[in-house]
Amino acid sequence: MKKISLYLFLLAMPCVVFAQDCVKMYDYYHQGVLLEYTHYDKKGKIELINTQKVTSVDQHADTLVATFALTSVDEKGKEMYQNTFPMKCHEGTVYLDMRALAPPQQNNGQSADMQIEVNGTDIVFPPGMKPGQSLPDAEMSMKMSLGGLQLMNTKYFIKNRKVEAEESVTTSAGTYKCLKISYDFEYKLMGTRLIHTLYWYSPAVGMVKSVTFDKKGNEDGRIELTKFVK
Repeated sequence: MKKISLYLFLLAMPCVVFAQDCVKMYDYYHQGVLLEYTHYDKKGKIELINTQKVTSVDQHADTLVATFALTSVDEKGKEMYQNTFPMKCHEGTVYLDMRALAPPQQNNGQSADMQIEVNGTDIVFPPGMKPGQSLPDAEMSMKMSLGGLQLMNTKYFIKNRKVEAEESVTTSAGTYKCLKISYDFEYKLMGTRLIHTLYWYSPAVGMVKSVTFDKKGNEDGRIELTKFVK
């Protein structure tokens, strides 16, 4: 069973900016930019590869909205799903709706009576993040029902977010100066599971690396930026 993964983009600039400045500040806020993320299990084996491409960048007053097209394939190159999601930049703050991170449901063979309800809040990244700073929580819920019968009711929470340090990280995509961020990812599906996560963010490309840990503190998997094309 593939792990649930989140693709987070952070902001780390010390001043208030407007929409036209976002393009200059972030290398991934340009149409045609491609980011490839490779997911590894705890043994270092590839589980899946996600490719995110910026298909459009639109300005609405003082807000910039970049649309990303996401394609996910497994370790054999077989396509698992496709999706699109927006990311906003408004006056120095980046907003990513957690609902955009839920893989689209495959409707082939499903009944027309199948209903899916997804609700969530934004993952917010304020300007001027520094080591020691706490960041806002976020959450998402997903319900699936067939007729009057509820088949699934899952809740996801990102909490205890904190900027830990400044570090340099090297992957096959290059070497980047990053902010090291920690958070707890909790989801409820037939019980509750808590996953501690560390990830490293560069203003140039967004997330560079993410590592998850089990309840004993052992590495349970990681995600790395393996390609960046501008």
